[in-house]
Parts: sequence; structure tokens; C-alpha cells
Amino acid sequence: MTGSARNERRGGLGRSLFEMALVVISVLLALTVDNWRDDQQKATLTSSVLGALAQELAANRAAIDEALPFQDRSSQAFRDALERYEATKEFVFPEEARSRSAAVRFSSAAYESAVIAQVLPRIKVDTLLKLSRVYAEQDAYADLQRNYASATLQVDFADGARYFRLLSNEYAQLAEAERRIAPLIDAAREAVAQELAPTRR
Repeated sequence: MTGSARNERRGGLGRSLFEMALVVISVLLALTVDNWRDDQQKATLTSSVLGALAQELAANRAAIDEALPFQDRSSQAFRDALERYEATKEFVFPEEARSRSAAVRFSSAAYESAVIAQVLPRIKVDTLLKLSRVYAEQDAYADLQRNYASATLQVDFADGARYFRLLSNEYAQLAEAERRIAPLIDAAREAVAQELAPTRR
């Protein structure tokens, strides 16, 4: 083999290695850009879900603030009606309890969308724990509502004392559950706000 053939071969080999290195670098660069773009999209989605959670928690807290005085007044009104019934056997449904629905209708759509969108792994563990406590308590509250609805349907209206006692207890227990949920919502709102703070700068 002559010197020029050997140089040509080395030059061809060097060029091939350079082209392979260029292809590898191009692929790695493309993957890096794609990962960056994917991270940006997930960060935007996470921020959007956190914003929706903040709104949902605020709405649920406002619903408690509106319902709680009604629950307390209604519980007392049914205790008063029970006393009247036991004294006179007169069945008088309290007017106070006619003004609105007894229970809060908590929303959980934003939390469910966070689960579906698979952004929960991008949310801090402390925030997730606070959110899960809120939504678990809200589920227990809904169970309490179902239990009372079922019990109310089974009440014999001829037994006015039992009916008034049941409703007085229902309103009192709903109010107690709302008082338990309210600080949990406040803690979750604060945690979500802290996570949103860096993204809103």
C-alpha cells in the first residue's frame, strides 16, 4: 500500500468518525430539546392544575363559611321543635330549616383532573398530603350526607320526636364535620399558594 492510499484511508476513516460523532451529538441535542419542551409543558400543566385547585379550595371554603351558621341555627331549631313536640305533641317543622339545602356540595373536579393529568408527582409531598386530607374528609362528609338521607327516608313521621332528634343531630354533625374540614382547606390553600408563588414571578 502506498502512502497516498494509506492517507486516503485514514482521511476516510476520520471523516466517517466525525460524521458519526456529528449524528450522535445531533440525536442527543434533539433528545435534550425534546425533554426540555416536555418539562416546560408539564410545568405549565402543573401550574394550571395548581391554579384550579386553589380556586376549588377557595370555593369549598366559601361554601363552608356560608353553610355553617345555617347548620348551627337549624340544629338549634330542631332541638326547639323537639322540645315543643315533647311538651305539646304538635309537629311543627322549623321555618329556619326551609331556607336552603342542609349540606355543602364540595367540588373535587380540579383534584380529579390533577390525578388524570398525572401532575401529582410534580407537586410537593407536603402539599399532596394536605390535599389528600381535605378530599378524604370531604368524601367522609358526603358519606355522612348519604347516611342521613337514608335514615330520614326510613323515619316514621308519626314518631315526631325521633324525626326532630335525627335532624337536629344531622345538622350538628354536618356543622362539626365542616369545622373539621375548614382548617384542612386553609392549610391546603396555603400549601398550593406556596407552590404557585414561584411560577407567578
